[in-house]
Amino acid sequence: MTQSDLITFRKRFRLTKIATANALGCSTRAIYNYEVLGFAIPRCIALAASAFAMGLPPYGDKVK
Repeated sequence: MTQSDLITFRKRFRLTKIATANALGCSTRAIYNYEVLGFAIPRCIALAASAFAMGLPPYGDKVK
């Protein structure tokens, strides 16, 4: 996942940076670092974004 992929993901789902951080399990500072400063995005964040995009519930939540 690249910097622009993360920005596109956030805009596609109309998420704020705070909501994105909550959905992906990281801090808002991390989202800022990835989007603005271009820090490398860890694979776990990319996987969390993919799971979110597919509509999967957070790990441990009961599936309805």
